[in-house]
Amino acid sequence: QKDELRALMLGLSPEDGSPLGQVQRYRDGRERTPGWDLTFSAPKSVSVLWGQANDDLRFAIQAAHAAAVGEAISYLEEVAATTRRGQGGVELERVGLVVATFEHGTSRCLDPQLHTHCLVMNAGLRDDGAFGALRSRDLFEHKMTAGSLYRLGLGQGLRELGYELKAEGSWFEVAKVPPALCESFSKRRQAIESLLSELGASGPRVAEKLALTS
Repeated sequence: QKDELRALMLGLSPEDGSPLGQVQRYRDGRERTPGWDLTFSAPKSVSVLWGQANDDLRFAIQAAHAAAVGEAISYLEEVAATTRRGQGGVELERVGLVVATFEHGTSRCLDPQLHTHCLVMNAGLRDDGAFGALRSRDLFEHKMTAGSLYRLGLGQGLRELGYELKAEGSWFEVAKVPPALCESFSKRRQAIESLLSELGASGPRVAEKLALTS
């Protein structure tokens, strides 16, 4: 499986090594983009609940999380999976996505953090069986909606398990999980906030950059 994943990221067939579509060449020397990591993370209270639960409940929460991730990916495949075709690439064609998913249960600081990395390969499957490079702009334009659908699906799954939820900005938390407990399991966020303070910076874009580089 490792070799198959490596081949897909190189834009090659895992079966015979043949190219999946035309090889992209850029005038500025850049190489082709292997793919994009779309990460779907459960709210902290959900992760804390999952981390403290017995096996049966933990598996049930994971199942709700996985189903919600699947709904988000299905949405992206329906509205944002596009490749170019024809002379000069003027024709747009809907394609199927090739996605490798990796579920994790902790943050970099080893706090409970249920999340799934969805590695979307830069190879869309056309109706005729051929592959083509994805138009990444469509993925970026719809990523916020995909995140909202993930949270909606996860929330519905948790309600079906009997949990009461409360709104928090654009997301939700499990009502009876103490905020202080969530805070104690948020060492990664605290580390990023400390870096922001040291730099005298603020805002989600800077925080995101620090999260990726620290």
